[in-house]
Amino acid sequence: MSFPITTLVALITYFISRALLKSSKQVFVGLSLALLMIVGLMTYSKGISILGLHVSATSFSIVMLIVTFFETTLLERHITKIKKGEIGSNDKSVEREYNEIFILIGFGLGGIILSLVSGLMVLGEIDIDLIFKIIFTVFALIIYMLTFLGVKYANLKVRYAVRGIILSFAMVLFAYFGNSIILINYL
Repeated sequence: MSFPITTLVALITYFISRALLKSSKQVFVGLSLALLMIVGLMTYSKGISILGLHVSATSFSIVMLIVTFFETTLLERHITKIKKGEIGSNDKSVEREYNEIFILIGFGLGGIILSLVSGLMVLGEIDIDLIFKIIFTVFALIIYMLTFLGVKYANLKVRYAVRGIILSFAMVLFAYFGNSIILINYL
């Protein structure tokens, strides 16, 4: 299977499992099923190899990013309803949802790092495209680690941390998809 189809199948798996499950861990169960789907499809098509690991890690990172943006959107909608006085039957607290998103971002950045390292092993040579990816990945990792330490030790509120990290996570996505457009057209 191709990379985009594998990613799409994993996303569909996530959203179906999220819709069917009503537990408080539905996000993580859905992501686990999506990861199993990605690994299964990539093992079937590419075998157990560095290339299969690279494509699987990249696909899972994209799924993590899309899921993180989706969950953040749901959280912001939940906060808006609370502010309007329309408190629904959401079984999770806002703080717990922020903590889940913070964990999702950490897993996503871990997946991006794994994708970058496996990509280095697959390619073997460093070009400007790869340097661009490395810079943005390291930048996002530094922001995440500083924010993580701020939440753990400096009493930084998780809601502010999540909002800032989403921006750095989006910059990493830009580095992975926008770099070829910029580098081809302008450099």
